Parts: sequence; structure tokens; C-alpha cells
Amino acid sequence: MSPSTSALIVAVVGVAGTLLSGVLAHRSTLRSKSMELGHEEQQRCEERLAEERREALNERRASYAALNQHLRHFHQALSRHFLVLEAGHASAQQTQAREESRRNLREVYAEAQMTVPDDVLTSGGNLVHQLHRIHVLLSQHEQEATTDEPLSDIKERLERASESLYEVRQTMRRDLGITELPIRRPDGYGAT
Repeated sequence: MSPSTSALIVAVVGVAGTLLSGVLAHRSTLRSKSMELGHEEQQRCEERLAEERREALNERRASYAALNQHLRHFHQALSRHFLVLEAGHASAQQTQAREESRRNLREVYAEAQMTVPDDVLTSGGNLVHQLHRIHVLLSQHEQEATTDEPLSDIKERLERASESLYEVRQTMRRDLGITELPIRRPDGYGAT
């Protein structure tokens, strides 16, 4: 090979290398930028999912608090009305308080049906049905109509509903991850 041919080959390889290095550097920069953008997109997606989970948890927590409060309030209104009926002093004010509490619970329960998971809804639904049955029985006694059960049986129903209140609350707390206590009340727990 002549010196001029080898000089020509070296020059061509040098020019090609110079041009190719620019293309390779540009391609490498594009790949890095693409990976960086992909990582940022993944990070935004993860942050959005985490925010959605936080919002869902806050929504469930608010729903649980309202449902628990209204369940307890309705149970308390039923218990007070039972005591008044047992003493023979039924009043329109007691009936109105019981009805208002029942309506409020219905509204909160309807909202909860759209936000709470099935295990909480099942437990809460069972308690709502217990409380509504007690409500009907108290109404029958108040109107001195033919009743399905004597007042003493209603007292037992109220006590069972009290246990169900504990179970519903514990089911909610377990779903939120804030308790390790059993769903059913341990013997002697909370007894007075």
C-alpha cells in the first residue's frame, strides 16, 4: 500500500470516526434523557397512586367515624326509649328523637354503602337491621299494638346490639390497620 493510499484511508477513518462519535454521543444523550423521563413519569405515577390511597383511606376513615357515631346514637336513642316505655312514661319527644336518629343513620349508612369494604358493610348492615327491628318493636309497644315480643326480649336485643356495636367498630379499626384486638369483645373487656 502506498503512503498516499494509507493517508487517505486514515483520513477517511478519522473523518468517519469524528462524525460517528457525534452521532453516538447524541444517541447516548437521547437514551439517557428517555430513561430519565421514564423514571420521572414512573415516580409521578407512584406519587399519584399513593395520594389516591391516602384520599381513599381518609374517605373511609370519615365514613367509619360518621357511621360509628350514628350507630351509637341510634342505639342510645333506642335504649332511652326502652327505659321510658319500661317505666310507662312514653312521650312524643322520645319518639321524635328516636325517629330523627333513625333517619340520620339511614343517610349515613347509604353513603357508607358506596365507600366501605364488604366485611365492614356486612357487619354494619347486620347491626343496622338489628337496630331497626328494635325500633319497630318499640313502636309497637308505644302504640300498645299487638307486639311480637315482650319488653324483656327487647332489652336482650339491645344488649346483643351493644355487642354488635363493638364488632362493627373493631371491624372498621382492623380495616384501617389501627388495632390488633379481636373482632368479638373478649370476656370482661369493657364490662362495668
